[in-house]
Amino acid sequence: MVGNDVDEDMAAQTVGMSVFLLTEHIISRSNKDISVYLHGDFSRLEEFICRVTI
Repeated sequence: MVGNDVDEDMAAQTVGMSVFLLTEHIISRSNKDISVYLHGDFSRLEEFICRVTI
């Protein structure tokens, strides 16, 4: 799951999905610690996708 909303998108991790928090235009209403998620900009997302799909 790739998303920019800390509360809604990263909830997918609770059911076992791999998640990536896109930090460009991030939505963080609860100010959670994002260090627990893989996160970064579009370049980092591309690296993540290449690693997962190979």
